[in-house]
Amino acid sequence: MLYLHVFSWNKGKVPPNHQHKSSMKKTHIFIFTTLAAMLTACNGGQKTAAPERVVETEDSVTGIISLRELHRTDSLSVAGQTYTYQYDFVPTDSLPVVRNPQGDDYHDNKVTLVVRQGARTIVQRTFTKHDFSELVPQEFMQTSALVGFTYNYTKLDDHSALYFIATVGDPDETADMAFPIQLKVTPQGSVSMEKATGLDTEPINPGMTIDPSDEGGV
Repeated sequence: MLYLHVFSWNKGKVPPNHQHKSSMKKTHIFIFTTLAAMLTACNGGQKTAAPERVVETEDSVTGIISLRELHRTDSLSVAGQTYTYQYDFVPTDSLPVVRNPQGDDYHDNKVTLVVRQGARTIVQRTFTKHDFSELVPQEFMQTSALVGFTYNYTKLDDHSALYFIATVGDPDETADMAFPIQLKVTPQGSVSMEKATGLDTEPINPGMTIDPSDEGGV
């Protein structure tokens, strides 16, 4: 069973407020196990233990929490040609700080996606959560951030386009409310978005910015 992220299109309410995190908690560590099935398939049936990863860091002065950066480059075949994609997922202070339902403050994030075919740039675009506002309920947008970006590994056998998953959700690692959006990039450079459906997922939030390759290679 392949787990990509935490997604829930049917929940209409944001979780109730919980106790604020202790100001002494500077770093949040979670052991990722969401990719166990993929790791098993990629390692000849032998399971590989996922390492500990720092998911969040809290500024000791402002108390604002940041998710970890993610930088990823890979190549794949689309329409008989080799395409290379790169994305850089980073927290930014150029966007308003997000206060989640639990009352914690987070830097929002942005992701820059570049797709090339040889020396030709097909797409170069930066996304924030606001680019997906038509696909995410407005009341949820107010307390959510762009919390993840990854290639849609369930589409590896589809060589007609490149497919990515952007996730808007509660940035707290214990939350299970998030909305996945699929981005389709065609060889001609057009980008379309739709709600991601048919994904085999469980309510596990912290792995939203983890690529399967980070956990042992695909």
